[in-house]
Amino acid sequence: MKQHKWHKEIKAWADGAEIEAKWLADKNTEWEYVEIPNWDATHWEYRIKPQPKESQYLYVYYDADKTDFEFWDKTLDKPIGNKDYMGKIKLEENEDA
Repeated sequence: MKQHKWHKEIKAWADGAEIEAKWLADKNTEWEYVEIPNWDATHWEYRIKPQPKESQYLYVYYDADKTDFEFWDKTLDKPIGNKDYMGKIKLEENEDA
């Protein structure tokens, strides 16, 4: 048996996900939240509402005289050798890439 075109979206909606729809007849139509989708595969396109990505950080550690720094992609429970935690740098995603 062939699955419905919007099988994945229907299942996600049944599990509580928010669904967005876009009218296919107009190329300039933006995605809009729909409370109760009609799952019309002829005139509409559906998607699970995208979730914001979790922020990524680099964690900075330094030595006592602040001349030697190390960067890690996760926090460490203890200092690295003789280095102490300094702070974190938030990484931003380049949308052009």
